[in-house]
Amino acid sequence: MQEVDEKMAPKGARAEDISGPDYSIGEVVDHAHSLEKRFSLLSTLGVNTSITCTPLAIGTYLSVVIGVGGSPVFVYAYLVAVTLNLLVCASLAEIASSYPHSSGQIYWTAVLAPKKIARPLSYLVGYLTSAAWFFWCASASLLTAQLTWALVCVCRSAFVVQPWHYYLVYVAVTLLGLLLNWPLVRLYPYFLKGMVYYINAGASFILIVLLVRTHPKQSAHFVFADFVNLTGWSSDGVVFMLGLLPGAVAVNGFDCAAHLTDELPNPSRQVPQVMMGNALLSAVTGFPMILVYMFCNVKPGNLLTPIGGQPVAQVLLDALDSLPLTIISILVFIITLAAATACTLTTFSRVWWSFAREGGVPFSRLIARVNENTKLPVNSLLFCVVAIILMGTIQLGSTTAINAILGASIVCIYSSYAIPIVCLMLDRSTKLSGTHYFNLRRFGPICNTIAIIWMAYEFVWLMFPLYLPVAGTTFNYSVAVFSGVIFVSGINWFFHSKSLYVVPVALADIAQSVSDGEQEC
Repeated sequence: MQEVDEKMAPKGARAEDISGPDYSIGEVVDHAHSLEKRFSLLSTLGVNTSITCTPLAIGTYLSVVIGVGGSPVFVYAYLVAVTLNLLVCASLAEIASSYPHSSGQIYWTAVLAPKKIARPLSYLVGYLTSAAWFFWCASASLLTAQLTWALVCVCRSAFVVQPWHYYLVYVAVTLLGLLLNWPLVRLYPYFLKGMVYYINAGASFILIVLLVRTHPKQSAHFVFADFVNLTGWSSDGVVFMLGLLPGAVAVNGFDCAAHLTDELPNPSRQVPQVMMGNALLSAVTGFPMILVYMFCNVKPGNLLTPIGGQPVAQVLLDALDSLPLTIISILVFIITLAAATACTLTTFSRVWWSFAREGGVPFSRLIARVNENTKLPVNSLLFCVVAIILMGTIQLGSTTAINAILGASIVCIYSSYAIPIVCLMLDRSTKLSGTHYFNLRRFGPICNTIAIIWMAYEFVWLMFPLYLPVAGTTFNYSVAVFSGVIFVSGINWFFHSKSLYVVPVALADIAQSVSDGEQEC
């Protein structure tokens, strides 16, 4: 690429926003044009659908609701959380349609925030976003490992699973994700398209076999009215608030498609289509599966000590009363969650790559490099895989560990969503004055306001422990993990990124200026 003159920088950009000691303008622009447009609308939907896989993944949250309200809270809290999450998704989709960028909410914050705080605020959002996808990827690998050994226990009930067994599968699943994202990347889009159909077909299979094989089913009173409070909290209202986690996590990850902007042919249209399309599909397909799981939960007492530590495996074993059907059903879950690991790795690596491109992480120049042959952020992929494998050294197979990871991920992602929406609300008429594909029009301010209130409200409740009295196994470590993310980002800011971080909007403006200049030439 030709050298870029400093005069091509956008007029309003400050020098410290555009480049630091490790960056030249030429490098910045080159990074902006280096990824291959390998994804289509359907394959991007495959990434997002595989990550949420709501009709199947909702069954893995049974461990969260056991004793926390039981079936009624699972059902009604899902409806509340998903409805409000759709408003969050709509708010973000409108922003994505106006400002498509692979940094997603990092870039949106830089564009929408007041200029005086845009740089540090977008940097903070970068760490929150990266941490959320890091935790999600680790939890997907962990759930796959748990279900794999639950299947072994179904076949060999006397088998005793050790912590290193979980870790072994955890690492294998993470490396499988790397295989799909790098050596097999040419086949990856076809795999993703297939996953859209596989997940829905798999969910249909689970739904049908449970309804056909389960006799007798639970009563409507058990599903809709039999409130169970084993938490130690005296207020049923508090228990309902605590039970919002499954719905909040099951339909989320709305920014996934935004981070594939550089690899899509028409991101301003396709990104909001994927965001809203997947959110609606997930919401609609998740609810009937909750009802099926609850009506077919024939031995709820067994969920307190489920086989292999996975309640959904216990539900299938008890309800189907058939070893072959149970094996096939659990395999459906394992394949789906292994795909989810690969897709969360895709998103995590793109977030980390784009953040490194802006100088937001240590060794930014190295991580921001793109392989010339594959047009992939290979260094970012390798970093993410190593980080996930190291995360697995935490005590695996632990309900406390999985709840902490899931809780921390949703706290971080909500924070990263709320900040750009709040910034938008400060000057909505100016920031969204142009024409864009997805437009909320007069409903925008209402949608944004409700979304902000919901995320702030849920942020607080996600910090509460599920059970009282609080002990080491019942403490909610989300607050500790979230504080750790803030602490690490602060340390990196003062000792590394304060002088290097490039405001993403400056990068985008420079790239556009160069593109326009090349066309004129």
